[in-house]
Amino acid sequence: MDRDVADNAEMPADAMTEEQERAILDQTWRDDPGLWGRLSSINHKTIGRRFITTAFCFFILGGILAVLMRVQLARPGNTFLGPDLYNQIFTMHGTTMMFLFAVPVMEAMAVFLVPLMVGTRSIAFPRLNAFGYWIYLFGGIMIYIAFLLNVGPDTGWFSYVPLAGPAYSPGKRVDFWAQIIDALSGRIS
Repeated sequence: MDRDVADNAEMPADAMTEEQERAILDQTWRDDPGLWGRLSSINHKTIGRRFITTAFCFFILGGILAVLMRVQLARPGNTFLGPDLYNQIFTMHGTTMMFLFAVPVMEAMAVFLVPLMVGTRSIAFPRLNAFGYWIYLFGGIMIYIAFLLNVGPDTGWFSYVPLAGPAYSPGKRVDFWAQIIDALSGRIS
């Protein structure tokens, strides 16, 4: 089949049949097979599915953080979580639900549906779109690694003063969190 398509690609356009042209276009626009093909694809549908899958994985992580907060708040005077860890979990939950789930899932729907609604083969700047997905994934992983290493943000997902001030949040936690959020926000806009 591939040899026939290659032979047909060299034929003049007026000598090709519609089926031959369709075969050439299918070969040009198809994703490579296997896991590597799915991970390196620039097809808007594949990227949209990746965004949705990753966003729902972060949604599950945010839900686990919500359960931990609920366990802490179940009884007065509970010592399940310390104050610092509770602030980190609170911040990570809000950050996850807003910046790693809600906004990316809306972007995923747009990436997947808009080219279909407009009638185009792909989205504008498909490689940049694919790069944006990888920035999103690695940014989310980095902020969770910081959280697991006990250097996660602890100022609330909104980062308002006084929790965001140096008196209540010494160190580089907030700075790291702000850099990751800026990277995620820059990817989205």
